[in-house]
Formats: sequence, structure tokens, C-alpha cells
Amino acid sequence: MLSCDTLVALGCATSNGQNLFAKNSDRPIGEAQPLVFFPAATHPDGETLRCTHILIPQVTHTYSLIGCKPYWMWGFEIGVNECGVVIGNEAEDSNLPVDAVEGLLGMDILRLGLERGASAYEAMHVMIDLLETYGQNANAHISADYRYDNSYILADAKEAWGLETAGRRWTARRVQNFAAISNCYSIRDDYDEASADIESYARQMRLLAPDAPFDFARAYSRTVLRQQRAVPRYRRLNKLLDKLNPALNARNVTEILRDHFEDDLLAPRYGAGDAVFPSICMHALTEKDSKTAGSLIVSWRDGLGVTCRHCFSNPCISVYIPVYLTGKLPNSFSTGGALYSAESLWWVMERLNCAVEADSARFYAEVRARMDALESAFFAQAVEAEDRAISLFAAGKSKEATVLLDALTQSCAEQLLSAANEETGRILSLLRKDGGLYGCRAEYLREYCKNTEIPFPDAE
Repeated sequence: MLSCDTLVALGCATSNGQNLFAKNSDRPIGEAQPLVFFPAATHPDGETLRCTHILIPQVTHTYSLIGCKPYWMWGFEIGVNECGVVIGNEAEDSNLPVDAVEGLLGMDILRLGLERGASAYEAMHVMIDLLETYGQNANAHISADYRYDNSYILADAKEAWGLETAGRRWTARRVQNFAAISNCYSIRDDYDEASADIESYARQMRLLAPDAPFDFARAYSRTVLRQQRAVPRYRRLNKLLDKLNPALNARNVTEILRDHFEDDLLAPRYGAGDAVFPSICMHALTEKDSKTAGSLIVSWRDGLGVTCRHCFSNPCISVYIPVYLTGKLPNSFSTGGALYSAESLWWVMERLNCAVEADSARFYAEVRARMDALESAFFAQAVEAEDRAISLFAAGKSKEATVLLDALTQSCAEQLLSAANEETGRILSLLRKDGGLYGCRAEYLREYCKNTEIPFPDAE
């Protein structure tokens, strides 16, 4: 079951008065999700663009961007461009008939919005035009036929919008304070913009009672397990945001992105990694399940633009690393395919996550303590480096500023690789001493590691 959670807070809800965006991307297990950079480009007239499944006309100019994406897919789950526009998507299930024409993936539409939009509002209408032209009936799964509609949150330094789609129809709502979405429609009758026939079509298709007031979410939602199980996450997200409002920041938002309903729905029996219910930080129980594959936090700083904090695999085991749109990413960030690679930070963190999940009650607290210390150091170093970079940019020394930020990201990546490998080695030594994998997750982990070639007890 694919799922995600996305949130945004405007400056009135944050501790520094700047907008803040965050998203967890949940995908099928073993689907590496590297972080990649694409430069700005100018394209000749008549050029076409190969998206995941179809060709479309290219535009004259595309903006530079970084994004987190499944390795096999053209589009992004999360991304941010040089103009400071950030977008994240959610899988949705409408009750509309399946479009007969194969179209774009929702993730393709997201990336295209970033490549072609200089503001959140402009990007949103780029995406709407693409949706209405090509539709979104495209397979979003590498090993099955799985198609869905999409919702989005779009933000820039000034504003944020929620965009929800059903087939080729859509509604949009401007964010006023903070907003969060999961895999359930949230816009009801409170939209600011919408397809011209959004209500008339719903009544024509008998999606609501003749005398009932129009409600987009109620009219266009299809009752499926994903949407039903998304509602508790949606409520949890908004509850946690409201609790931190008006002091939200990149540091405390990591707590939200790591949430497993601690001290709430699943307490006290279940904890991190038990995967008995879809949580904001999602874990898998079987090889048919989904899990959190990547996470991105974006904020804006005067004199610097967008600043990113990115983590690979499950946030509860991983560390958020500072990332910037300088045009350069560590090789370990952008490496990752169908099988384990020691050169891929995504796979190294996924291996550590498997090690912890072998017995999370035994291993989680110690690993989290080490990762917390590392993350705290990274955040402190990032603030210092960003302050220096802002001064350098102001003095016209952009090259020195870029080198400084790139060096920080590279150093953090190397430190995390080393720490993750050390922690994994320590846990595997203990598991070998105890005779290998054991417990209720042993069968799943053994099969998963074997199929993806993750070096692991009973699978090496």
C-alpha cells in the first residue's frame, strides 16, 4: 500500500517567520530513492521529452532542481527548484472511471511543475494544464499495475497551495496557516480555485445526493483501504502541527516525520518498526508492503534561498543531512538501483534499518541516540555554514560560498556512511552471536535481504 505524508507551515506558524515544508515519501520496499540534481537548460524548438511512460513537447527553458525519486522513474516524489518552489505529492483514489488514455504519472507532473514554474502558483497551473491535457492514468509501480490520482502541496518563500486531483479534474486551496495531507482528500467546499465543471460533473455522475451541498472530498473519494487507513495519519499530522504551532522549525519537524503514534494509538504495546499500522514514519511487515523511502525538509533563508535537510530510508533510523541547490551532490546521494550497493547512502541506511528491525526493542534506542547526536551536530554546523555563506554571497564571493556549502554536505554524508556501517556491523555481530535472525520478522527480513542482496545474517 503506497502512502505518504506532506506538510507545510507558513511564517506565522514557524519560530523564524519563514515558510517550512516537509514530506515523507513511502514506496514499495527495496525501491531505492536517491537524491538527484538536474541543471537548468535551454531546449530547441520542436524537442520532445520522454517522461516515465509517454512523450510530451519540451519547453524552451527548464529550471535547475533537486529531487527525491524512485530510481526507475522520471518524475519526483519530492523536489525543489532554483526559484525556491517545492512540491510533494500524495497518492489518492477517486471514484472516476479510469482514463482510457495512458498519461503522465503524478510524479512526472510534479517534476514538470518544478522545471517550468517560477513560483508555487505558476507551478500549480503548469501542473493543472498538464493534468487536463494528458491525464494521470499511468502505472506508478515497477512490478505491478498500480495507478492512482494525486494530491499535492506546493510552496515557495511567500505562499503555499494545496492541489487535489481526480482524473483530469482538480480543486486548489491556498494555505492560511499550516496544512498537512495524507492519502485522503481534504478539500471539501473550501476551495479557492477548481475545474469549471467540478460540481456539475459530480452531480451528472451521481457522486452525491441531488440536494446535498457540494463537497469535493465526499463526492470524489472512493472508499478503499488506503484512504481509510490514511485518516488517522492525517489527523495525527495536523494534531502534531497544531501542538508545535507557532514554533515549528526544521529541527522539531523531524520529530513529526519520525512519528509512530508514540504515546497514542499504538502505545504501550507497539513501538518503532513494528509496522502494525501505517504511521507517518512507515515500516513494512512483508515484501508486498510499502515503507518510508526518503524524506525532505525545506525552508527559506534571506540571502541564501532554499535550504534542505534530506534523509534516506526510514527517518526514525536515519539522519537529516543539509543539502543546497549548488549544482553538486555527493555521489553517495545519487547512487541507488534495484540491488544493494555499498556506494549508495540510501542502501547503506536501508541495511541499517533492516538490522534495527531485526529486534527494534533491543537495538532502536541505542542507534537512535547515536544518530541524534550526529544530527544535532549537522544542524549546528549547517547554521554556522549558512551564516558564513550568506555573508560571502553578499560580498560577491558566490564561488567561496558554494564551495563551503558543498563541503558541509560532503562531510556530513561521509560521517553518516561511517556511522551507519559501524552501527550495522555492531548489530550484525550480536545477531551472529545469537545464531542469526530470530523472531516474527525473521522470515520477511531474510527474504527481503536475499532478493536485494543486502549483506545480512542468513542472507549473506
